[in-house]
Amino acid sequence: MPVANLHVLAGHPRENLKQWIRETSSALSDILAAPKDRLEVWVTEIDPDLWGISGEPASEVLAHTPRREAEMPFIKMILMEGRSVEQFHQIIVQLNEITARLMDVDPERIRIHIEQTHPDRWGIGGVPARIRRAAELAKPPA
Repeated sequence: MPVANLHVLAGHPRENLKQWIRETSSALSDILAAPKDRLEVWVTEIDPDLWGISGEPASEVLAHTPRREAEMPFIKMILMEGRSVEQFHQIIVQLNEITARLMDVDPERIRIHIEQTHPDRWGIGGVPARIRRAAELAKPPA
């Protein structure tokens, strides 16, 4: 069920974006013990004219500031309730490292938001996750 939306300014090499998906998926799978076929990770590239940095369009900021110092990648994730604080911290550390390396951005500029949802508020194929995954959700967290 874990989903992650990786937001970044348009213009990064396509291979880096694809590798970002691969490495983010692997990290989430390892940390959460989640099968990769249950993960959804996608990149949203934002037009620099439509992303504000310090109150100005990024396209204008990038005209005088190196991209590495200006860009602020944003990762938004939704996980089913029941994950440990330690898992959240591991996700933050690993995704920050992966993003900084592959997007060539200052690690201090990266923002990660992890949201939790109750299994009754997440649907899988038209069925609440609590019902669809009842046996799995009955197991204690790892």
